[in-house]
This record gives sequence, C-alpha cells and structure tokens, in this order.
Amino acid sequence: MNSLTVSAHIEPDTESRVTVFGDQSPFVCVRISGGPVDIALMAAPGTSKAVRALAVALVEAAHVLDTMAPAVGSAVIR
Repeated sequence: MNSLTVSAHIEPDTESRVTVFGDQSPFVCVRISGGPVDIALMAAPGTSKAVRALAVALVEAAHVLDTMAPAVGSAVIR
C-alpha cells in the first residue's frame, strides 16, 4: 500500500460500494462514504489476497463490536 494514513469514524449510515473499471488497466474501487469525505480503496489484479485479508479483518471487527453491544441494543445488520 502506498503511504497515506486516514482516520474516520464509521457511523450506522456509512455506505460502501464496489465499482469495477475494466479499461486498459483494470481495477476495482471500494468506496466508503457517509459524510463529507469518501475513502476510496483501489485494487488492481494481483491484490485479491490483500483485499480478502482486509475483508477478514473487517468481519472480525464486526464480531467484536457485536459482543460490545448491549444485550437489548439497537445493532443493525444489513
């Protein structure tokens, strides 16, 4: 990954989407939005292992957050 550090809080209304660009240099873009600033992660062919590792880390984080939620909490799963 190129050097850039970004910090943002994920809110319940945060959205994400994947866009595929298939021209001469194909890649996918994962865009995370929900406020005045979007975060875009671009991945080229050959980076699927790193993308999967990120997905696994996010699922793990979601499980930890689920355990932190109150028993009668208002967690929303979409």
